[in-house]
Amino acid sequence: YDLGAHLAIEKGDQQFLMMKGGAFIALPVWFHRCLCMYAMARTNKTKKTKYMAQAKRIHKELTNSLKNKNANVLHYVSLLNAERAALTRTKNQEDDARKLYNDAISISARGGYVHDAALAQERFAGYLFNSVGDLQEAKYHLEGAMQRYTDWGAMGVVEYLHNKYQDVLAGSSTNGYS
Repeated sequence: YDLGAHLAIEKGDQQFLMMKGGAFIALPVWFHRCLCMYAMARTNKTKKTKYMAQAKRIHKELTNSLKNKNANVLHYVSLLNAERAALTRTKNQEDDARKLYNDAISISARGGYVHDAALAQERFAGYLFNSVGDLQEAKYHLEGAMQRYTDWGAMGVVEYLHNKYQDVLAGSSTNGYS
């Protein structure tokens, strides 16, 4: 996420504006760029404002695309809504973020976007572990993400997640989750 956010900021508005209204491939690029910004805002508190400003602009473009009847971005917007809610939540809004993450997982899976459903579960697990402190549900969603990545054939991602979060998967909370 760090590299993705850095490249997005480095390229700035020129690349963003060049893609605007461009080829179909621009939508996944916008989504992943925005997700990197939200992820970095979650982990880098000193640059949170910078990352959030970039993420909000891209998120707005994708939301506008959805409002203009582009159903291909529904699952993207739903995950980005969950990420934003996780970042801006107060103690009373924890249930809102949980609902938005669960919606993002369901929408992605029902739409046949197995890899995006896995990504949504992976991000939800990180939120649950780091922000909420719910190790059991975090483990459940991490395992679900790994199963979806396996179904999609992304064995390298599964191996990476298993190695990185073996303490979480074993039930220990000594290893951080990002």
